[in-house]
Amino acid sequence: MAAATAAVLTPAVSALARRMPRGAAIAIVVLVSLGVAGGVVYGLVGDVVAQLRVLQDEAPRLAQELERSGRFAEAAREAELAERVETIVDRVPERLRGGSPAEAVRSATTRGLAFLAVTVLTIFLVLHGPRLLGAAGRQIHDEAMRERVASITAAVERRAVGYARGTALTAALAGGFAFVVARMAGVPGPAPLAVWVALWDVVPVIGAAVGALPIVVLAALVSPARGLVLAIAFVTWQVVEQFALQRPIERRTVRVGPFLTVVAGFAGIELYGIAGALLAILAMAVVLVVVEELVGAGAEVAAQGDRVPETHGDE
Repeated sequence: MAAATAAVLTPAVSALARRMPRGAAIAIVVLVSLGVAGGVVYGLVGDVVAQLRVLQDEAPRLAQELERSGRFAEAAREAELAERVETIVDRVPERLRGGSPAEAVRSATTRGLAFLAVTVLTIFLVLHGPRLLGAAGRQIHDEAMRERVASITAAVERRAVGYARGTALTAALAGGFAFVVARMAGVPGPAPLAVWVALWDVVPVIGAAVGALPIVVLAALVSPARGLVLAIAFVTWQVVEQFALQRPIERRTVRVGPFLTVVAGFAGIELYGIAGALLAILAMAVVLVVVEELVGAGAEVAAQGDRVPETHGDE
C-alpha cells in the first residue's frame, strides 16, 4: 500500500519540488492527502451517525404502529415486533463499532498503527524510492538485461501507475458529482453513497451506472420523477466520463477492461478488503503492461531476425 501510494503521489511532489525545497513539497502533498482522506471519513461518519439516529427513532415507532393497526397487527403483537425492533436498533451502534467498547478501542488502535506505518513508509519511499530502484537495477550485471528491466520499469511507472492516477482522479470526480446530486435531491446518506459510486467507478464502462443505482432507487421511492431526473443525470455523466476521461486515459496508459477489473477487485476484497481491491486492480494493470512490453519486444526481435540484411555491390 505504501509503495502504491508513493508511486501515485510522486508526480505531485516532483511538480512542487521545482518551485520549493523537496522536503516542503513532500510535507504539502502528504498533508493535503491526509486532509482529503480525513474529510471523506468525517463525512462518512457524520452521515452514518445521522441516519442511525433516524433509524433508532423511526423503526420502533413504525413497529408500534404495525402492532396497533393493519393487516399484520395480530401477528406483529404475537411476535413482539416493537420490542424486538427496539432491541435490534439499540445494538446497531455496537455492531458498527466492531463489538464492545473495549473491542472497538483495540480495533481502532490496530488500524491506527497500520495507518501510521503506511504513512511513514510512504514518505520514506517518496524520499528514497528512485535511489532504491536504481540500486536494485545495478544488481543486474548483464548490461542488456539491465537496460531491458529499466525500460520495462519505466513503462510500468508511466503506463500502469499513470492508469492508477487517472482512474483515481476520475473516480474522485464521479464521487463528487454523486455527492452533489444526492444532496440536492435530498437522498439520505449522500457521503456513503458518493463513496460507493467512486469505488464502482473504478470499473470501466459500467462502474458509474452500477454505483449510482442506489441513489436513483432511493430518490425514486420518494418521487418517481426525481428518480428519473437522477437516472438521466448519471447516464449523462457516464457518457461524458467514458468519452472525455476514460478513453484518453486508456490511450495514454493501458486498457484493463471491465472483466479483468471486476475479477481483480473481488479477489482483492476477499484478501484485504477495499484496499486489497484497489491494489489488485493496480497489480493487474502492472501485469498487463509487463506482458505488452515483453510481447512487443519479442515481436520486434522477430521482425529484425526475418529482415534480409543489405549487401554491397561487391558482395
